[in-house]
Amino acid sequence: MKQVLLTALAINISATAFSQQTNQFKLIDNYVQEAIKTNQIPGLAIGVIKDDKVIFEQYYGTENLEDAKKVSPSSMFRIYSTSKLMTDVGVFQLIEQGKLSLEDNVSKYVDNLPKDWQHVKVKNLLTHSSGMPDFVAFSDILPEYSGPKTIERLSKERMDFKTGNEFRYNQTNYMLLSMIIERITGQSFEDFILNNQ
Repeated sequence: MKQVLLTALAINISATAFSQQTNQFKLIDNYVQEAIKTNQIPGLAIGVIKDDKVIFEQYYGTENLEDAKKVSPSSMFRIYSTSKLMTDVGVFQLIEQGKLSLEDNVSKYVDNLPKDWQHVKVKNLLTHSSGMPDFVAFSDILPEYSGPKTIERLSKERMDFKTGNEFRYNQTNYMLLSMIIERITGQSFEDFILNNQ
């Protein structure tokens, strides 16, 4: 009898936990569907990972506005500036480990910087207050250029403003942050992110 009661209790607890999780997933689904409607998002994929396991996975809408191909597990999306968040997390992981400081000069980690860039600090890169020229503004800097090649090309340009005096969104800052991560860790930026986040 005691064994039957324990089994019934275990089943009841499991069912309750499953029901609570199902309710949470319904809340997530409702929130996402409302966000899609409000923001006119053509499609997206969402996954929730807990303890290294995917516990919720859902696909919504179409891959793009040109065709009606539904979003699926094999759909590919550009992540654009989402990578900046990953870079920020990586930088602060290195700060927590004592391997990097917000006050460090970028020149401590990146070689062959132009003279005007020598005093730029890690914090200036993170806050878009470096004043460095933004490589996306130059059509002759190709996406496949390496960091050093991009720096070499940008060294011919003047600073946009004095470091720390203004804020201007800038891709060059995050290129340099990824180079700093690579220099400190000895890993590619991609490997560091995949192994540490």
